[in-house]
Amino acid sequence: MTIRILLVDDHKTMLWGLERLIQAEAPAFTLVGSASDPAGATALCAELVPDIVLLDLDLKGSSSLEILPQLLANGKTRAVILSANRDQATLASAVKLGARGAVSKEAPTEDVVAAIRKVHGGELWLDQSLMQALLGQLVAPAPAANPEAARIATLTARERDIVKLIVEGQGAMNKELADRIFISERTLRNHLTTIYQKLGVANRLELYVYATRHGLG
Repeated sequence: MTIRILLVDDHKTMLWGLERLIQAEAPAFTLVGSASDPAGATALCAELVPDIVLLDLDLKGSSSLEILPQLLANGKTRAVILSANRDQATLASAVKLGARGAVSKEAPTEDVVAAIRKVHGGELWLDQSLMQALLGQLVAPAPAANPEAARIATLTARERDIVKLIVEGQGAMNKELADRIFISERTLRNHLTTIYQKLGVANRLELYVYATRHGLG
């Protein structure tokens, strides 16, 4: 079975070399098309539905990560990233978006051919450092839950309005604040008591400090 390949690279010399490399592997490899910009790449991929798209990570100053989901949307095409960029975070993002291989532009041609074969066969082709970076992200401990966020989430919409009113009032008397939102002073005090309990504060001054610290104003 021949592997149908679409090349995407904006460097003419690199593209020419890749074309010759693919043609040299015939009949195992078949070059179905070449593109040098994002629009051309997405259009050709949708039209030709290649088995493999060999994709330069940087196309005319824009990241190929932006079009990677579109290239893979047909459910058949698999992507191998070809890049001079050794930034592990960027390459890891490409893998998370669906790329199944990453090859350095400085790698020997044998590696490019091997990557295409492996990815077409359903395997990954990633160097050890990139694999370690991905595994590190997968096993990294989840950030600890923010207890203040949990407290704030218990506030009702009305209670949030009152907290905001306290911040904006800057020391105004309860009666004045109650009049602003058309409730009685007693109702305002009841709301404040509940808010104090939910947020773990003792009075209006502590509530003001808490609210400004956590952006509730």
